[in-house]
Amino acid sequence: MTLKAISISVGARTMVALFALGLLLVVMSSGWQLREETQRRAARLHQELSALPALYAGPLTLSIEQKPDEVRQLLHQIVQRHGLHSAELRTLAGAQYRAQNELTDAEVEPGPGTEFPLGEAGALRVQAPAVSMGNTLRQDPLLRSTLIHLMLVIALGLIGAAMLDRWLLRRLRRLSEEASRFDPTQPPQSLSWLEPDEHPPAELLRLEQAFVHVHTALGDELQREQSRGRQLREEVERQHQRLAQVERTLDAKRRELAQLERHDALTGASNRREFEIALRREFKRAQRDQGRLALAVLDVDDLKPYNQHHGRPAGDEVLRALARVLKEHFQRDTDLVARLGGEEFVVLLPGLDLDTAQGLLESMREQWRELAIPHGARPAARGRPREADVVTLSIGLAAYQPGHPYMSPQALMQAADEALYLAKHTGRDRLCLAS
Repeated sequence: MTLKAISISVGARTMVALFALGLLLVVMSSGWQLREETQRRAARLHQELSALPALYAGPLTLSIEQKPDEVRQLLHQIVQRHGLHSAELRTLAGAQYRAQNELTDAEVEPGPGTEFPLGEAGALRVQAPAVSMGNTLRQDPLLRSTLIHLMLVIALGLIGAAMLDRWLLRRLRRLSEEASRFDPTQPPQSLSWLEPDEHPPAELLRLEQAFVHVHTALGDELQREQSRGRQLREEVERQHQRLAQVERTLDAKRRELAQLERHDALTGASNRREFEIALRREFKRAQRDQGRLALAVLDVDDLKPYNQHHGRPAGDEVLRALARVLKEHFQRDTDLVARLGGEEFVVLLPGLDLDTAQGLLESMREQWRELAIPHGARPAARGRPREADVVTLSIGLAAYQPGHPYMSPQALMQAADEALYLAKHTGRDRLCLAS
């Protein structure tokens, strides 16, 4: 079985953590026991060294006196029995006897020593091995074996942690990096943190599947949201176009309404409201500047019989023709042509006196006669020849000037109406001046 074929379950992380904790506790406990054992050995060695003079003073003195050859053997027994590093006996005669523990490692340093007298036999010097944890391990095979097995277990634990990092944690780190680069706008692809020839744990495979599922679901949801966004933008654009169209329509209606407020719908001339505003404005200006202001009221003669005979559309066309003639003849910026209603029109001529306005109006009447619009329905009592039976105009003219001032715009308008009334009742087709 190859290393890549080994699968480590994600669930083993808890076991590994507990195993590492257990190893740590065992190491701490073993270290504590080794320290305690070393301290006990040091205390015991101190007691034994203190008791050596009482135990061996007599036998050594006797051996030196009776059997000198047995002194080394006795010293060797003392060293072996008490675990000493060495023992040396010096007699008063100058002889030396030395014994060293053969079981002691040569690398072990000598520890504390003591020397005590043996009376007439001389002096005995003993050397204990150094008290340390290393020496304790060397002298205690069981503890040494235990620590060796513990180190082996620790080594195996480190190897297991390395394998865990190699086959699980490294992949998880790559997964974290991949997740940090996650882009839901891109289509789901194979995750780069899993090599093609790797054999990851089943949990990682399920995690990959869940990751791809989430990526796919987010991508689908994003596409739906983008589709809804496009539809919403299209709908907003359509509503914007409709709103723009409505605004254009409203603007056109407003312009049309403004036109209707100021102009007559049939002829295109100004209406009564616009005329009344202009009359008050120009009358005040004429009063303030001691200027001139002419006002003419025009009426189409016998329009009602004309409408009855030719029809209302034909009568409307006559009114439109009259409005065109008036606009062509009075083209100054200050001139105003307005339809008061029915067949009645008015012309406001600021800055003109009565004679000048009369000349312009007579010229306009000549231009109207040139149109020669047949009437064909004039009453017989009028006494006109058939070839002269055309549509005619009656005009009343009044003017405000320093020599003939009027008190108000209404008075000026009333004077023009009276002149028109006079023209109507003196035969029509004529222009009369206000007195």
